[in-house]
Amino acid sequence: MPVPVVVGVGRPRPVLAAAAESYREARHAAEVTARVPGLGRTAEWARLGVYRMLTQLPDQELHPGLEGLLADAQYLPLLETLETYLDLAGSAVATSRALRLHRTSLYYRLQRVEELARTDLKDGGERLALHLSLKMARLSGRYLPRDSHSSS
Repeated sequence: MPVPVVVGVGRPRPVLAAAAESYREARHAAEVTARVPGLGRTAEWARLGVYRMLTQLPDQELHPGLEGLLADAQYLPLLETLETYLDLAGSAVATSRALRLHRTSLYYRLQRVEELARTDLKDGGERLALHLSLKMARLSGRYLPRDSHSSS
């Protein structure tokens, strides 16, 4: 049975004494790409974008409304829907297509997220906090989607 392999690459350093820092970056890059399959099997620390920042933050900083959803496996479809919706810039058409859901079902799920997380998806700041929190939860292993549809 094949074993999935991921590779992390740290930034080059001018002196050998700084190799430990490059190794730390490579280790973090490998951890990120293992948790975010859409990034591929090889990840360069310098190209991880927002994930570089997120690996430095404690996951206690998650959006408070997500805590209950993350704690209960029955809400996994709602979290997957929310992440896909946010990854696709709030496009209901693209999200419905990606998840193979009727738009009415999508709107119902998003409404449930708003109710359960006590949030408003029309608020840009809330959307940003939710999106970053989902990515942080994924990196920490608290959110493990069934199907890795998203990479952002």
